[in-house]
Amino acid sequence: MARAFDFPGGIYPPQRKTLSGTAALKSADLPQRVRLALRQHSGSPATPCVAVGDQVRTGERVAQRDGMISADLHASISGRIAAITETHVEIEGDGRDEWLTLPPLEWRTSPHDTLLERLDESGVVGLGGAGFPTQVKARVRQRHALDTLIVNAAECEPYITADDATLRNFATDVLEGAQLMAHLAGARRVIVGIEDNKPEAVTALRRVAAASGPVEVELKVVATRYPSGAERQLIKLLLNREVPSGGLPADVGVLCHNPGTLLAVLQAVRDGIPLVSRVVTLTGQVLARPGNVIARLGTPVSELLQAAGLDSAKLYRLVQGGPMMGSQISLEATIEKTSNCLIAATYEELPPAPEEQPCIRCGACESVCPAALLPQQLHWHARAAEDARLERYHLFDCIECGACSYVCPSHIPLVEDYREAKQRIRLQRIETAKAEHARHRFEFRQARLAREEAEKQARREARRQAAQRAPVRDSSMEAATSAGGNQADIRSLRIAQSAAKAAVRKAEKVLARSAEQDPQQDLSDLETQLATARENLEAAEARLAAARGHADTDHKGAQ
Repeated sequence: MARAFDFPGGIYPPQRKTLSGTAALKSADLPQRVRLALRQHSGSPATPCVAVGDQVRTGERVAQRDGMISADLHASISGRIAAITETHVEIEGDGRDEWLTLPPLEWRTSPHDTLLERLDESGVVGLGGAGFPTQVKARVRQRHALDTLIVNAAECEPYITADDATLRNFATDVLEGAQLMAHLAGARRVIVGIEDNKPEAVTALRRVAAASGPVEVELKVVATRYPSGAERQLIKLLLNREVPSGGLPADVGVLCHNPGTLLAVLQAVRDGIPLVSRVVTLTGQVLARPGNVIARLGTPVSELLQAAGLDSAKLYRLVQGGPMMGSQISLEATIEKTSNCLIAATYEELPPAPEEQPCIRCGACESVCPAALLPQQLHWHARAAEDARLERYHLFDCIECGACSYVCPSHIPLVEDYREAKQRIRLQRIETAKAEHARHRFEFRQARLAREEAEKQARREARRQAAQRAPVRDSSMEAATSAGGNQADIRSLRIAQSAAKAAVRKAEKVLARSAEQDPQQDLSDLETQLATARENLEAAEARLAAARGHADTDHKGAQ
């Protein structure tokens, strides 16, 4: 059994989880029309691969990923493609809900590459918030040595009970999904971290944990405190390991997944079902029937809330996510892969923040910061746009949990200051990188031309070899001389191929790490560098294949 440790700070806001946590999980009604956002994950938006008027079945791909950090998108209902815009694909349902699934796979016996390919073509992303593509995260073994997979079941933010409902109803499947991901990552143990305000989920996990294998599963129940569910804080709580500033959990041998993601992973592999739905918490005092539902992606938020008994006259704020880290949305929004909770609140329930007052230097913000930062200094430097000092004070280590704003007696919107400062610094980095990006795009074009020329030469060589297969033999001495020269060429081309492969691996590593560190940043330049490396690799392989064919022909001529 793992031993509990601790992280600094933290707060105890009202939980308000009983509103939705006591009702049984059920499936939402099938929507008549869905609007699927092309960007509902980290990285580049997906690119539509259907046309208006096409008939699609549930689970059929309607948009494909664009670049390494992106994800496929699948139809969540069967019907006709009604519209395609720059941001959405809309499907008008036929009410039949006909499915197109992938062949089931046995994860214990399937090769790793087959499992990774399945995660890729299923469009699975992290359902906990950032929407990071799971197939990229599952390749972390190629870049880090891991020993532990953590199931992040803390779900520490008030109101949200989606993970709780998932565990109460699918505990066995969640742990099997964890075993699958541990198998891919090479982890030797699985630890489930869960807060003690979810007794039914804890009971369900205890009932099935002993039978889960082949990797040992430990269940660690921690005290309810916000933000225990943040990755760095949970790793510290469970393992007493500190993720370094600017680092990732993988740097300390850990991989984290939330229960919803693990369930989606297992369904994609075992059942061949792409990610077309998710568990969503519907809560707030405006709803007559709060609870958790399994909703299809693209479902209008208004439909879900109406089915839950929305009283529009009392609705003051509609929040997606939790009250601490969520964002305000409108009733016209739709369910996306990262939509874990909808809070329909009255004025009294989530009132507007009081008017901001000057900082009194009480230090309350510093005492609750779970990242051990200095929120006061960050606040002053953010408003003064002193970006060098912000980076020196590790602004990007802030997880934007909102604990500092929650306790501030002056009601200063500290997190908003940090978000604006981060965005300003990101834009400055983009401006600085524009010239570099132009150079990388030029290099990509040159690499593409070189690859096309190498492929042409390979085709010409193939035709020449075909012609030489006619019963005409050169003199053996001439052919042997030629063969010796080709062997030297092949050795140099092999070296070039190995260097190109290494360049691709390095570009993939840099891109994946950057995306995990800051999912909101612009990754287009890194994607271009990776595409260039892949073009160079394809060109090197084409040249090597042509040289080998040439050598084979000469060898036969010398015999």
